Amino acid sequence: MGHAQSNRQRSIQYADVELELWELDGDDGIRGRRSGGSRSGNSRQGDSRRRSGDNRQASNRNRVGNDGRRRAANESRQVSRNNQNIRPYEQRQRSAGQNQAGSRRGNRTVSQRPARELQVQDIRRYQGNRNRAEVRVSTAERQVYRGNARPVQSIKRRKARKRKVLFARMTAATLVVLCLVLIYFMTGEIYRLVHTELAHNDIEPKVVETTSEKIENTGIAPPEIIEDYLEVNDYSRPGTRLDRVNSIFVHYTANPGTSAAQNRSYFANLALTQERSASAHLIIGYEGELVQCIPLEEQAYAVMTRNEDSISIECCYTAEDGSFTPATYDTLIQTLAWLTDKYDLSTDDILRHYDCGGKKCPIYYVEHEDAWQQLLQDVAAYKEAGDV
Repeated sequence: MGHAQSNRQRSIQYADVELELWELDGDDGIRGRRSGGSRSGNSRQGDSRRRSGDNRQASNRNRVGNDGRRRAANESRQVSRNNQNIRPYEQRQRSAGQNQAGSRRGNRTVSQRPARELQVQDIRRYQGNRNRAEVRVSTAERQVYRGNARPVQSIKRRKARKRKVLFARMTAATLVVLCLVLIYFMTGEIYRLVHTELAHNDIEPKVVETTSEKIENTGIAPPEIIEDYLEVNDYSRPGTRLDRVNSIFVHYTANPGTSAAQNRSYFANLALTQERSASAHLIIGYEGELVQCIPLEEQAYAVMTRNEDSISIECCYTAEDGSFTPATYDTLIQTLAWLTDKYDLSTDDILRHYDCGGKKCPIYYVEHEDAWQQLLQDVAAYKEAGDV
């Protein structure tokens, strides 16, 4: 904007200079004509002096006019194009000189008022064209300025929009990831909850008071058995036939406070979780209930090296030391007496899981050997009482 203002100031100065030149030209013409009218009695020498003086003044004015026009053309080409219709300063001087010469030749006095008015009109037209050119230049400059400013503002707005879009996309992606993680954890929690509920949910079993056909001729009555067989699978009920029974193993569930039905559900869920292979033929609850998971004619996954020739009994408990409740103990004694009588075994064939592999199971009767010996004596006494 400073450059445009300086251009306009220079243009105004040049216009003022040319205006003064126009005025000087008019004044010199008038003085020349006046002097021409009054010099009718002078000599040729005076005419030559005045003619030479006029020529010097004209040359000076031409030189000043040429410099002004050169500077004006260098400052604004638009102004020079708009001034093409104005007669050059030299042409006006020549026409003025011709008028003066004609007036001298004819010794006539010519009125200068029409020429003065034409000069004023030319000057005003010239100044008007310069003003219009300056207005157009300033308008173009403003347009250029605005054109330079608008793209900067639009670039800033586009960058701001891009940042907003990028932030929105990043926020959406973060929310999607968080939702996926939340869904994953919720699914895991639901699965664990369902698994826990299935493992610890008491299922209404089918109660059957069993008197086995194979032990009809024995003197020991079988206990009340709840038959709730597992489905055949590779992790808890393989379905392999058990051809002979040489031992009966006693286990404990290692999970205090859980019922027989809950432990049975745990064995059933191993087919889904595939955590390990485990099961037992019979489970005695801490209230004395007896649940049968696998038929006695099939193998169970209880003692790794003796599954093919043994029957296993799991016992529930509530005490921290692993000791059985009286109800569990009584059912166990009756079941052991019934099975040894059924398969023609002695109390020496009743073993702890600890006796085959060294695992502390059942822990109370591993840590208390006297309690285990007392259990065997109670089984023998129950059998003797049943035989009578």
